[in-house]
Amino acid sequence: MRKIIIILSLLMFFSFFSFSQDIEDISSQKAFELLENPSTYLIDVRSAAEYIFVGHPEMAWNVPFLFWNEEEQKLIQNENFLQDLKARFKKDDVLIFICRSGGRSLKAAKLASENMFNNVFNLKHGFEGDKDAQGYRKVNGWKNSLLPYTYKLKEELVYKK
Repeated sequence: MRKIIIILSLLMFFSFFSFSQDIEDISSQKAFELLENPSTYLIDVRSAAEYIFVGHPEMAWNVPFLFWNEEEQKLIQNENFLQDLKARFKKDDVLIFICRSGGRSLKAAKLASENMFNNVFNLKHGFEGDKDAQGYRKVNGWKNSLLPYTYKLKEELVYKK
């Protein structure tokens, strides 16, 4: 009985570490290079309003991690986030998550990694990048790296419930 308990404990220990992988942060330039490969996708987890009005990488799929709730005046979790991902992408696709500055995308990437997706990255500085000394987002990020972005919408990339 003692051997069984030890074996089960070891299995639980190793399975915990295999499922709690760290998400690798990558630069905008590295993401752009990876996107040259087939089955590699850039997932913009910002709200639809941010995606449309702030701009987005030309090849970015919009799958919001959070939605703006007008009644509550706050962002709320997209309860269908994982289902939205599973409907659009395969478990072995390379998914690079991006948001404004890297925080939401890291949470989204962790959730995706914990729930089926095997090749997940976080775009470290996001679309707009970090703030400069004056408080403007002009440091790092996709946009400040002069990578291709647009305000135009491609029907196949725009979020639909």
